[in-house]
Amino acid sequence: MKEIAQRLEKVIDDAAHTLFDISESESEKRPAPGKWSKKEIIGHLIDSASNNHQRFVRAQETSSLSLLGYTQDFWVSRQDYQSEPW
Repeated sequence: MKEIAQRLEKVIDDAAHTLFDISESESEKRPAPGKWSKKEIIGHLIDSASNNHQRFVRAQETSSLSLLGYTQDFWVSRQDYQSEPW
């Protein structure tokens, strides 16, 4: 378990350094119309993780499960990640 934790820690550290190397202007660039910027992608990953966490927990509560959908484009636009500082 310790080895797995150390590998995970290295992956996180490497990813953090990669993200720190991205400039503010680069984080805001959209590769094409209708595509998300790096800021919006990170925001989406946060939203998606939050939604999925709830689903995993709620699925354990009942045998009859009805889950709300996750309208990712709506969430990303409402959270307005594009206007947040990188």
